[in-house]
Amino acid sequence: MSIFSWLFAKNTEKNSMVRKWILQEIKKVDIENPDVYVLFLGLIQTAVSWGKHDIKGQDDQMLEVSKQYLGDATIFEIAAYTYYRVEIWLDKEQPELAKQIALPIREWIAEKFHTVLYVDERLFNQLFEEQLIRYKSLTGAGKTLTDLHLELEQRILLTRGDRFNKQSLSKDSASAALESQYIKKSLVKYEEINIPEVIANIQQYCEKQSKIKLEERKSKGQQLMENHEQRDYLYGMALVAQNDWVRACNAFTKVLAANPKHYDALIQRGLLYSTLHQYVDALEDFTVAIEVNPNESAAYIHRGKCYHRNLRVKDKSLADYSEAIRLAPNLAAGYFGRGELYDEIALHKEKQALEKHDHLTYGHLSEEFLAAIHDYSQVIALEPEYDAAYANRALLYARKARAHQHIDDITNAIADFEKAMSLNWEHGYLYKQQDEMKELLEESQLEKEA
Repeated sequence: MSIFSWLFAKNTEKNSMVRKWILQEIKKVDIENPDVYVLFLGLIQTAVSWGKHDIKGQDDQMLEVSKQYLGDATIFEIAAYTYYRVEIWLDKEQPELAKQIALPIREWIAEKFHTVLYVDERLFNQLFEEQLIRYKSLTGAGKTLTDLHLELEQRILLTRGDRFNKQSLSKDSASAALESQYIKKSLVKYEEINIPEVIANIQQYCEKQSKIKLEERKSKGQQLMENHEQRDYLYGMALVAQNDWVRACNAFTKVLAANPKHYDALIQRGLLYSTLHQYVDALEDFTVAIEVNPNESAAYIHRGKCYHRNLRVKDKSLADYSEAIRLAPNLAAGYFGRGELYDEIALHKEKQALEKHDHLTYGHLSEEFLAAIHDYSQVIALEPEYDAAYANRALLYARKARAHQHIDDITNAIADFEKAMSLNWEHGYLYKQQDEMKELLEESQLEKEA
């Protein structure tokens, strides 16, 4: 008796090595997140279940017949047939994924059967290939599903003894008819229940893979687009560093053509428009940037400056500076911009008072004056080396010192002038005003002593 004859003669569920193996393997996989190996296990598990289906009206005699077809040889035949049906479906419905799914399953079927049964893999591959060719030839000849089942029935009947000895078919016509009846009914039920289940699982897997591939393509496309955007943006920044305003503006425009919501490109182009005196365009870019990211302070600060310094719209400028401060209370830029705005408003009121010889109003500490002092002080608290804040606050104190010669304002102005000049030599122009304050301090002290 050959090795195949010996193995397949033990054709009972109890002795089925494939059944034991599938029970072990099925516990190891993640059914909720299937891969191709899970599909293979599902296919084999389906083949394993073929001989265990109860047939309506099955009597003891039929039950005894069914026990003869619960072993590895029958499972192999059913697995080969099921694989053929899967391969045909894949070629028709999912040609892009056919090789990705079918080829590994085909290799695993031969590998696992020869491993479990300790039989030469080359021979198993040959057996499997012969089965597929047999089914394909029937399909190619225009045969129906009934013809395929007839072929499969003959193959299953051969598994009762020596798989390759056709003489192993039952010689008892009554027994042969009973076995044929059992196999036919089992195949009908298998076709109605198991084959659709296998196809449905593979279809679900294909849909998931197609979705993943689509998302990957989108991700790659998005990444490529972002890479191009980043390249063009960095090129624009390099041109800014070279003071090539027009070409830099064109680079940022290219970024925004691909991605109109690119926040940094909107900010940079808006700043360039301001430099090029295109203030309306700058305002539009800053406004779009705020719409893109309303919780980021930078666009509010830059739009506030545009309203303040270029368009002279003080109320909108004040609103933008204040919103920037609310969003980023630990950043000095918002306080400095608003401080300059309050400073200008206070200076304008003081000039009007001087023109009207209204010395009382000129010397009055207006709300804007106090607000400007507060904002410059906030800048200094956040950034103690911010020289412009010291210079601007010194000039504020100096104006009030000239108006009413309060010693506190004079000393504050002198200290801030000194600090500003020590931090940045470009504030050297303040020496004259510092000397003026020192002279004013001496005069005030003499008057106080007198």
